[in-house]
Amino acid sequence: MRQDNYIDVSTWDKKQFQRFIEKNASSFRVFTTRYVHDNDVADDMLQEAYIKFWINRQKIGKVISPRNYFFSLLKNLIIDKRNYFTRRSIDYDEKAYTELADEEIIEEHIIEIETSELISRAVMLLAPRGRQIILMELDGKNLNEIAKALDLSINTVKTVRYRMLKRLSELLSREDFNYFLSLSAINIFYI
Repeated sequence: MRQDNYIDVSTWDKKQFQRFIEKNASSFRVFTTRYVHDNDVADDMLQEAYIKFWINRQKIGKVISPRNYFFSLLKNLIIDKRNYFTRRSIDYDEKAYTELADEEIIEEHIIEIETSELISRAVMLLAPRGRQIILMELDGKNLNEIAKALDLSINTVKTVRYRMLKRLSELLSREDFNYFLSLSAINIFYI
């Protein structure tokens, strides 16, 4: 691989590191809480990982993807803390924890996180009323409940919903849109 494709994290200053954290914090948190179900412990682990990354950035040097490197660092930290979890009776997902050793599963989890971020950004691009309808449906509300809550006719809700789903299908790749439909309570038969 060509060296010019690498990013030298050893040259990062505090502002660059802060931007890296701000851009990726939600993904890192979702990843961590998939394995550790105590929010305070998850936050502590993230803090520890950020500190390790910052302190060791000179040793890390050039990497292809700082984000992927950080996911690896976080994964290893979670594995290392297993004894801490059991001693402190901290709730963690044993099945998910054992999956940490499988690189393919970790990659799938990261892709799910990234896909969810793409979907969230696409939903935020929708018109306010349409976004509201889609979000309410994602929360499990049926079309009648949405119409009543928003004081709209059921036909208006169906029309806006159809347009928003059509818009999402344009904003997202086919795979991401299908993933969105599979995760949501949205019934595509009413599209």
